[in-house]
Amino acid sequence: MVKAAVSRKTLREQVAEILRKKILNGEIKPGERIIEADVAKAFQISRGPVREALRQIEEEGLVTYESHKGCIVKTMSYEDMQEAYLIRSTLETLAAKMCSGNLPSDLEERMERNLEKMGEAAEKRDLYQIVELDEEFHSCVVMSSQSEKLYKVWKSLESGNTSAYFTMETESLVPFDVLKANHQRILEAFRTKSVEEICREIENHYMIVPKVLFEEMQKKKNL
Repeated sequence: MVKAAVSRKTLREQVAEILRKKILNGEIKPGERIIEADVAKAFQISRGPVREALRQIEEEGLVTYESHKGCIVKTMSYEDMQEAYLIRSTLETLAAKMCSGNLPSDLEERMERNLEKMGEAAEKRDLYQIVELDEEFHSCVVMSSQSEKLYKVWKSLESGNTSAYFTMETESLVPFDVLKANHQRILEAFRTKSVEEICREIENHYMIVPKVLFEEMQKKKNL
Protein backbone atom coordinates (compact mmCIF):
# COMPACT_ATOMS: atom_id res chain seq x y z
CA MET A 1 0.00 0.00 0.00
CA VAL A 2 1.34 3.42 -0.97
CA LYS A 3 2.38 5.62 1.91
CA ALA A 4 0.06 8.60 2.38
CA ALA A 5 0.32 11.75 4.44
CA VAL A 6 -2.65 12.10 6.79
CA SER A 7 -3.56 15.12 8.88
CA ARG A 8 -4.26 14.22 12.53
CA LYS A 9 -7.10 16.75 12.73
CA THR A 10 -9.62 14.43 11.07
CA LEU A 11 -7.63 11.22 11.05
CA ARG A 12 -10.49 8.70 11.00
CA GLU A 13 -12.38 10.52 8.23
CA GLN A 14 -9.30 10.89 6.05
CA VAL A 15 -8.27 7.26 6.41
CA ALA A 16 -11.83 6.20 5.58
CA GLU A 17 -11.83 8.41 2.50
CA ILE A 18 -8.50 7.05 1.29
CA LEU A 19 -9.75 3.47 1.69
CA ARG A 20 -12.96 4.33 -0.19
CA LYS A 21 -10.92 5.70 -3.08
CA LYS A 22 -8.72 2.61 -3.16
CA ILE A 23 -11.83 0.43 -3.38
CA LEU A 24 -13.19 2.64 -6.15
CA ASN A 25 -9.95 2.65 -8.09
CA GLY A 26 -9.74 -1.11 -7.92
CA GLU A 27 -6.57 -1.06 -5.81
CA ILE A 28 -8.54 -3.02 -3.22
CA LYS A 29 -10.96 -5.43 -4.89
CA PRO A 30 -14.14 -7.21 -3.73
CA GLY A 31 -13.21 -10.18 -1.53
CA GLU A 32 -9.78 -8.74 -0.68
CA ARG A 33 -8.66 -8.36 2.93
CA ILE A 34 -7.83 -4.98 4.45
CA ILE A 35 -5.29 -5.61 7.20
CA GLU A 36 -5.45 -3.05 9.98
CA ALA A 37 -1.75 -3.29 10.84
CA ASP A 38 -0.70 -2.79 7.21
CA VAL A 39 -2.87 0.32 6.84
CA ALA A 40 -1.51 1.79 10.07
CA LYS A 41 2.06 1.13 8.93
CA ALA A 42 1.44 2.69 5.50
CA PHE A 43 -0.01 5.86 7.04
CA GLN A 44 2.51 5.85 9.93
CA ILE A 45 -0.24 6.14 12.50
CA SER A 46 -1.56 4.05 15.39
CA ARG A 47 -4.06 1.28 14.77
CA GLY A 48 -6.85 3.03 16.71
CA PRO A 49 -7.87 5.53 13.97
CA VAL A 50 -7.55 2.80 11.35
CA ARG A 51 -9.88 0.57 13.34
CA GLU A 52 -12.36 3.45 13.58
CA ALA A 53 -12.09 4.13 9.85
CA LEU A 54 -12.70 0.46 9.04
CA ARG A 55 -15.72 0.49 11.34
CA GLN A 56 -17.02 3.56 9.51
CA ILE A 57 -16.74 2.04 6.03
CA GLU A 58 -18.26 -1.16 7.40
CA GLU A 59 -21.31 0.88 8.47
CA GLU A 60 -21.37 2.34 4.96
CA GLY A 61 -21.60 -1.18 3.57
CA LEU A 62 -18.23 -1.22 1.83
CA VAL A 63 -16.57 -3.89 3.96
CA THR A 64 -17.60 -6.69 6.28
CA TYR A 65 -15.90 -8.65 9.05
CA GLU A 66 -15.62 -12.40 8.50
CA SER A 67 -14.54 -14.97 11.07
CA HIS A 68 -10.86 -15.95 10.74
CA LYS A 69 -10.45 -13.54 7.82
CA GLY A 70 -10.93 -10.08 9.28
CA CYS A 71 -12.04 -7.07 7.24
CA ILE A 72 -13.11 -8.00 3.70
CA VAL A 73 -14.23 -5.71 0.87
CA LYS A 74 -17.88 -6.51 0.41
CA THR A 75 -19.53 -7.66 -2.79
CA MET A 76 -23.08 -6.39 -3.18
CA SER A 77 -25.46 -8.96 -4.59
CA TYR A 78 -28.11 -8.29 -7.22
CA GLU A 79 -30.79 -8.80 -4.55
CA ASP A 80 -29.11 -6.31 -2.20
CA MET A 81 -28.88 -3.71 -4.94
CA GLN A 82 -32.47 -4.21 -6.06
CA GLU A 83 -33.72 -3.81 -2.49
CA ALA A 84 -31.57 -0.71 -1.80
CA TYR A 85 -32.61 1.04 -4.99
CA LEU A 86 -36.27 0.16 -4.53
CA ILE A 87 -36.25 1.77 -1.07
CA ARG A 88 -34.31 4.83 -2.24
CA SER A 89 -36.61 5.40 -5.21
CA THR A 90 -39.68 4.99 -2.99
CA LEU A 91 -38.41 7.65 -0.59
CA GLU A 92 -37.61 10.03 -3.44
CA THR A 93 -41.02 9.58 -5.05
CA LEU A 94 -42.54 10.31 -1.64
CA ALA A 95 -40.51 13.54 -1.54
CA ALA A 96 -41.84 14.49 -4.99
CA LYS A 97 -45.39 13.95 -3.76
CA MET A 98 -44.80 15.91 -0.57
CA CYS A 99 -43.61 18.96 -2.54
CA SER A 100 -46.36 18.44 -5.16
CA GLY A 101 -43.66 18.25 -7.82
CA ASN A 102 -42.51 21.82 -7.17
CA LEU A 103 -38.78 22.23 -6.68
CA PRO A 104 -37.63 25.27 -4.67
CA SER A 105 -35.60 27.54 -6.96
CA ASP A 106 -32.41 27.16 -4.90
CA LEU A 107 -32.53 23.37 -5.22
CA GLU A 108 -33.28 23.58 -8.93
CA GLU A 109 -30.23 25.80 -9.45
CA ARG A 110 -28.09 23.49 -7.33
CA MET A 111 -29.17 20.47 -9.39
CA GLU A 112 -28.37 22.32 -12.62
CA ARG A 113 -24.85 23.13 -11.41
CA ASN A 114 -24.48 19.56 -10.25
CA LEU A 115 -25.32 18.26 -13.74
CA GLU A 116 -22.55 20.34 -15.30
CA LYS A 117 -20.02 18.92 -12.85
CA MET A 118 -21.39 15.43 -13.42
CA GLY A 119 -20.86 15.79 -17.16
CA GLU A 120 -17.25 16.83 -16.57
CA ALA A 121 -16.66 13.94 -14.15
CA ALA A 122 -18.17 11.50 -16.65
CA GLU A 123 -15.80 12.70 -19.37
CA LYS A 124 -12.88 12.03 -17.01
CA ARG A 125 -14.44 8.73 -15.88
CA ASP A 126 -13.92 9.93 -12.32
CA LEU A 127 -16.15 7.40 -10.59
CA TYR A 128 -15.41 8.68 -7.09
CA GLN A 129 -16.60 12.19 -7.95
CA ILE A 130 -19.56 10.80 -9.88
CA VAL A 131 -20.78 8.97 -6.78
CA GLU A 132 -20.50 12.16 -4.71
CA LEU A 133 -22.34 14.19 -7.34
CA ASP A 134 -24.99 11.50 -7.71
CA GLU A 135 -25.64 11.63 -3.97
CA GLU A 136 -25.81 15.42 -4.02
CA PHE A 137 -28.24 15.45 -6.95
CA HIS A 138 -30.63 12.96 -5.35
CA SER A 139 -30.35 14.68 -1.98
CA CYS A 140 -31.90 17.75 -3.61
CA VAL A 141 -34.89 15.64 -4.64
CA VAL A 142 -35.36 14.51 -1.04
CA MET A 143 -34.81 18.00 0.41
CA SER A 144 -37.63 19.30 -1.79
CA SER A 145 -39.97 17.60 0.68
CA GLN A 146 -38.70 19.91 3.44
CA SER A 147 -38.97 16.90 5.75
CA GLU A 148 -35.99 16.38 8.03
CA LYS A 149 -37.22 12.91 9.02
CA LEU A 150 -37.50 11.76 5.42
CA TYR A 151 -34.03 13.09 4.66
CA LYS A 152 -32.51 11.25 7.63
CA VAL A 153 -34.06 7.96 6.56
CA TRP A 154 -32.90 8.45 2.95
CA LYS A 155 -29.39 9.46 4.08
CA SER A 156 -29.09 6.32 6.19
CA LEU A 157 -29.32 4.29 2.95
CA GLU A 158 -26.41 6.09 1.29
CA SER A 159 -24.19 3.04 1.72
CA GLY A 160 -26.39 1.05 -0.65
CA ASN A 161 -25.73 3.48 -3.46
CA THR A 162 -22.03 3.70 -2.66
CA SER A 163 -21.70 -0.08 -2.52
CA ALA A 164 -23.50 -0.47 -5.83
CA TYR A 165 -20.87 1.70 -7.49
CA PHE A 166 -17.80 0.48 -5.64
CA THR A 167 -18.04 -3.18 -4.73
CA MET A 168 -19.53 -4.91 -7.77
CA GLU A 169 -16.76 -4.04 -10.22
CA THR A 170 -19.43 -2.13 -12.12
CA GLU A 171 -17.23 0.57 -13.67
CA SER A 172 -17.64 -1.13 -17.06
CA LEU A 173 -21.42 -0.89 -16.59
CA VAL A 174 -21.52 2.81 -15.68
CA PRO A 175 -23.11 4.68 -18.62
CA PHE A 176 -20.58 7.53 -18.64
CA ASP A 177 -21.80 8.85 -21.99
CA VAL A 178 -25.42 9.29 -20.86
CA LEU A 179 -24.94 9.80 -17.11
CA LYS A 180 -25.68 13.52 -17.22
CA ALA A 181 -28.66 13.04 -19.54
CA ASN A 182 -30.15 10.35 -17.31
CA HIS A 183 -30.16 12.74 -14.36
CA GLN A 184 -31.28 15.66 -16.53
CA ARG A 185 -34.48 13.72 -17.25
CA ILE A 186 -35.42 13.89 -13.57
CA LEU A 187 -34.82 17.63 -13.37
CA GLU A 188 -36.80 18.22 -16.57
CA ALA A 189 -39.63 16.10 -15.19
CA PHE A 190 -39.86 18.39 -12.17
CA ARG A 191 -39.96 21.38 -14.51
CA THR A 192 -42.53 20.16 -17.01
CA LYS A 193 -44.40 17.05 -15.88
CA SER A 194 -47.03 15.92 -13.39
CA VAL A 195 -46.21 14.42 -10.00
CA GLU A 196 -47.13 10.96 -11.30
CA GLU A 197 -44.75 11.34 -14.25
CA ILE A 198 -41.96 12.62 -11.98
CA CYS A 199 -42.37 9.58 -9.76
CA ARG A 200 -42.29 7.26 -12.77
CA GLU A 201 -39.09 8.94 -14.00
CA ILE A 202 -37.41 8.48 -10.61
CA GLU A 203 -38.45 4.82 -10.42
CA ASN A 204 -37.18 4.08 -13.92
CA HIS A 205 -33.92 5.90 -13.18
CA TYR A 206 -33.19 3.66 -10.22
CA MET A 207 -34.49 0.26 -11.23
CA ILE A 208 -32.71 0.11 -14.60
CA VAL A 209 -29.40 -0.27 -12.71
CA PRO A 210 -30.04 -3.65 -11.01
CA LYS A 211 -31.74 -4.85 -14.18
CA VAL A 212 -28.62 -4.17 -16.26
CA LEU A 213 -26.43 -5.75 -13.60
CA PHE A 214 -28.61 -8.86 -13.50
CA GLU A 215 -28.43 -9.21 -17.26
CA GLU A 216 -24.63 -8.91 -17.16
CA MET A 217 -24.42 -11.53 -14.41
CA GLN A 218 -26.56 -13.90 -16.49
CA LYS A 219 -24.30 -13.39 -19.50
CA LYS A 220 -21.22 -14.30 -17.44
CA LYS A 221 -22.93 -17.46 -16.18
CA ASN A 222 -23.70 -18.54 -19.72
CA LEU A 223 -20.14 -18.05 -20.99
